[in-house]
Amino acid sequence: MLNMIKADFYRIVRSKAIYLAVALMLMMLAVDIYTVEAGNLGVQLSVDTGDNAERNREPMQTDDGAQISSLSMKDYRNVKLKMPGYALDQDVLACNLNLYYLFIFVAAVAVSADFSGSCVKNTLSFAIDRRKYFLSKFLFVMLCCVALLFVNTYVMYFGNLLCNGSHFASDLGNVTRITLLQLPPMLALAGILTGFAFLFRRMAVFNAVAIPFIMVAQVLFHFLSFVLKLPEETMYYELQVMIARLSMEPSRPYLLKSYVVCGGLILLFGAAGWLSFRKTEIR
Repeated sequence: MLNMIKADFYRIVRSKAIYLAVALMLMMLAVDIYTVEAGNLGVQLSVDTGDNAERNREPMQTDDGAQISSLSMKDYRNVKLKMPGYALDQDVLACNLNLYYLFIFVAAVAVSADFSGSCVKNTLSFAIDRRKYFLSKFLFVMLCCVALLFVNTYVMYFGNLLCNGSHFASDLGNVTRITLLQLPPMLALAGILTGFAFLFRRMAVFNAVAIPFIMVAQVLFHFLSFVLKLPEETMYYELQVMIARLSMEPSRPYLLKSYVVCGGLILLFGAAGWLSFRKTEIR
């Protein structure tokens, strides 16, 4: 199994897809740092995420009365830099659900590409059973996603510190602590995608399901919460909200419940992927 993981690492560093994923990550971070504002690719949530919303709220007008929406990116940056300082790095980490779209690249290269290229049959014919194959792929995707998470954290932290100064930065220990706290929901995202890759196998089908999944799941979760009149606290365990709240000062009970939810998602999608893979006829 270790040899398979090593082989996958060798293959992924030779894949153009992973470099595209890293380039997209760097581009998103560059925009966040330059505009001094955390961007979010998911559904905009109105639920309390535990942060101080006032600290990063756009002023509707500049001092001379100009509308903020009419400003160039450069002028917008200058306006933001004149505002009271806050921990931009912490706000960016609160939007780490954005990394889901980069994790798709990893799962696609590691799993879906094998099925689309009919490499699975050859691999399984060399005295490697399905259980070892599945576990090695699952662990490999997890490890790659964790590596992307930490690269994202430290590139963002030092880039922000260099470009915007300590006025808009927390400390290195704080961003490391937040990243560690966010590991379970990020691993849950990786587990969901790995499960999808084994469920749907073919690259085109996997992408068609995985790309819109997180937004569809958020909308559905919100809709059911509204229709069933669930308490607001229920929304705290939606993945985007969970990631945001874990970037603040989560209580110990919330940590425990959040991690149980994340573990349940990993087991659920992992089991679904394994059962599908175990019964699939490999061609």
